[in-house]
Amino acid sequence: MKNILTVISKEFARFFRDKRLVLGTLILPGLFIFVLYTLMGSAFNSPSETVYTAKVVNPSSVFASVLELAGGDAMTLEDADASQIDAIKEEISAGETDLLIVFPENFDSLLDPSLPPLPVGSAPNVELWFDSSSGSSASAYNFALSLLETMEESVSNRFDVNLSAGGDLTTVQEAVTSYYAMLLPFLILTFLYSGCMGIAPESIAGEKERGTIATLLVTPIKRSELVVGKIVSLSALSALSAISSFIGTFLSMPKLMGGNIGDMFSAYSAGQYVALFAIMLSAVLLIVSLISILSALAKSVKEASTFAVPLMIVVMLVGLSSMLFTTGNPAAYLIPVFNCVQVMSAIFSMQFSAVNLLITLGSNLVYIALLVYVLTRMFKSERVMFNR
Repeated sequence: MKNILTVISKEFARFFRDKRLVLGTLILPGLFIFVLYTLMGSAFNSPSETVYTAKVVNPSSVFASVLELAGGDAMTLEDADASQIDAIKEEISAGETDLLIVFPENFDSLLDPSLPPLPVGSAPNVELWFDSSSGSSASAYNFALSLLETMEESVSNRFDVNLSAGGDLTTVQEAVTSYYAMLLPFLILTFLYSGCMGIAPESIAGEKERGTIATLLVTPIKRSELVVGKIVSLSALSALSAISSFIGTFLSMPKLMGGNIGDMFSAYSAGQYVALFAIMLSAVLLIVSLISILSALAKSVKEASTFAVPLMIVVMLVGLSSMLFTTGNPAAYLIPVFNCVQVMSAIFSMQFSAVNLLITLGSNLVYIALLVYVLTRMFKSERVMFNR
């Protein structure tokens, strides 16, 4: 145990003495994610202050009423004559006006529900002229089109959907947690892998490249103790990196979705946070063990990073599974990495199962023990460690 602690302290000292590594691995990722997501949330959730200008030929009071209900401040209507149509089109092309709306004459009277139905193909046509190359003009067109479609439905429909009854039964909390369950497992797994990739290859492949691995191997330390010490220390450092990124994400996600951090923290219990931490810990141990084996096979840090690319692709694809489906089959929780994603998704969606958590943690411990055994055998092989 003393030798393991010595290896761990050596790895920690090597890491924290390198200020660039500390800054780039522990501080900047979480800070960058927090700032980026916060800015994105501010941009997405801030009300639009754009006011579109539309010139209307044969103005419709019904359309003006619908616009007022939808938010009259979003579009300004200016009356125009039919003789000005060509000139207004030129204004739209020049960016001076956003939209031209041409209603048929006596359009409002044609909407009288007491009138007999019009023959097929003889319904009045409303013309919308806009410039698709202009973002403002295209947005004005889409806004006006949605208003006209609302008018059309209110005039022609024969039944109502959810007019006074019915609707979405989900709560705001359920909707938010469902969003977290899809996105956060993928992000957490990405952060864990990125943290491991930034640290593990340097510790093993880097020492092989510099030739310092030989000094470690000739010391009176068992290879198994050396392996355990490295994996524990690398896992702890990788977990710190992942936690930094996770905190940045966790603090900025409510802002990104237009909520507040208090609601997010109160949505989950202390037991769920403990379960999440346990899953993250098992995942980082698993990933560090895999990358350490690849680093032991490599001759340099660059080669170790190259070896880790296929593994990264697999891990990222597995991380996406939380967005595609969930599974209730207990056997699926025996699959490494996939089980971590599914348990995290269940935690965030309030469908946490203690049985699935125990299956995941138990199976991951078995896999980690097997990987540690493989890495120990590799450390005992001179052909592997000295590239002979």
